[in-house]
Amino acid sequence: MQWGQIKSLFIICFLVLNVFLAKQLIDREDETLSALPEASKEEELELNISGLDQLNQETLEAPLLYTNSYNFNEVENIAGQLTNQEVVVANDTTLFSRLKSPVALALDDTEALTATLNQHVYLGGNFKQYRYLEEAGLIVFFQRINYPIFYNTQAVLFVKVNDAGEMTHYMMRALDVVEEEQEENEQTLITEYDAVYRMYHNSNILKTGDEISEVELGYHNLVSLPNGEQLMNPTWQVTVNDTVDYFINAIEGHDYPQYTNFITETLNDFITLLTPGSSSDYTYYTLAEDRVEEDTLLTSIRQPFVTTYHQLTEVESE
Repeated sequence: MQWGQIKSLFIICFLVLNVFLAKQLIDREDETLSALPEASKEEELELNISGLDQLNQETLEAPLLYTNSYNFNEVENIAGQLTNQEVVVANDTTLFSRLKSPVALALDDTEALTATLNQHVYLGGNFKQYRYLEEAGLIVFFQRINYPIFYNTQAVLFVKVNDAGEMTHYMMRALDVVEEEQEENEQTLITEYDAVYRMYHNSNILKTGDEISEVELGYHNLVSLPNGEQLMNPTWQVTVNDTVDYFINAIEGHDYPQYTNFITETLNDFITLLTPGSSSDYTYYTLAEDRVEEDTLLTSIRQPFVTTYHQLTEVESE
């Protein structure tokens, strides 16, 4: 055999050997990579979202609530509970008040603020502060029935504050419980952790780097019934980065829409009821003896809230 043929044969053999060894190396690398465990969805959540250590993983239960609008004109001797104020009730369900003498508020003390509301605002002890809009002199409260009722136009209290931090006016609506599910029919809720998990993996609401600031249980209107009743569903409020609130159905786990203009839209709805020429049906309580015209009371209550509304809408448009 000629030397050239032998050399060619050796070259081919070396090529085959190199291919074989390369394949062995690749196979071993694949085996090594496949042996590495994939990060679980829980681990992925914990790597990308902070604040999870404060979440309660306890399983809670809460009932559905059947509610209807509170009728202020059906309250026996309501005038006796309205001290230091002149009050007008529009269409039975919306109460407007002007304080005869301003009342100082401890805006930085939640317990003291609640005590003051309980003393000077009708049903005031049933409301929890949600937002203090200092630039507009307005405090927004949500009604509580066991837990806060989130973003419900029928369960809200607006308190007007002057430059000295004193309450001068308020207007409100409230809900009454028509029927509460019996204890044996209470709903099992997803945990706080599960709510955040679904926000990240199912709804893509949370983004890498977000921080969970607070989680609170409350109620959200699930459906409005033809007779005016509302079916209230347990809901998790999840505050992210101390700035944005998200609402997660605490039974089914889906999210509710955002409410970016709730305060201004609801405020405008209240103001409309006191607008001259409206079809509102008014009932008056504890008017001052020197009050000559009832329309004067409507104007004196309406105007401060109109000013507040314009201040807030100007901020929104910027």
